[in-house]
Amino acid sequence: MGAPSKILIIFGFPTIKSYGGALAEAYAEGVRDSGCEVDFMDLSQMPFDATPSGRPGPLDPVFEDARNRIRSAAHIVFAYPTWLGAMPARLKGFLEQVFGKNWAFEFEPGTLLPKRHLTGRSADVIVTMDTPPRLYKWVLGAPGHNLIKRAMLKPAGVSPTRIFTFGPIANSSEGKRSRWLDQSKRLGSRRGKALARRQKSRPF
Repeated sequence: MGAPSKILIIFGFPTIKSYGGALAEAYAEGVRDSGCEVDFMDLSQMPFDATPSGRPGPLDPVFEDARNRIRSAAHIVFAYPTWLGAMPARLKGFLEQVFGKNWAFEFEPGTLLPKRHLTGRSADVIVTMDTPPRLYKWVLGAPGHNLIKRAMLKPAGVSPTRIFTFGPIANSSEGKRSRWLDQSKRLGSRRGKALARRQKSRPF
């Protein structure tokens, strides 16, 4: 397999027909406008059990396909709402199974630092919430942000990870929502252009 070259968007909202869907699609549009390839993974359209019971069995083909798509990505975007302080259970269950079984990282006996298997990749996290973002960060301690950045992506070697919080969504004005969509599109364009520059600088 060659060097990762795509931007992968992992979409964790319940439906694409939502404001979160509009944010993710704006980001993808910015990536495409930059000339970079984007892969859109919509979890709401993927058949899998997010909370399986009993002992783990063979890896579901859905998760094997997701692993292959992550391997092909140079930059990963996670887009999801904040529910009860963190990501939805369906997205967390998906990541538990895709990242699990020492695939994304593993701890070897006698070591405190993980062996990272996804190095060379960066990430953006697009999060919506109804909690005021400053309250979420300074009073609640941003538990969901710490979960994905420190407990999932950093041990796997995905760095840097940048988190962009949009909210409160409830009762936000049309003008503010429009500005947030523009921000998401500009972000996708910047990431696409940065990836294109990185690929051009690689020796052949």
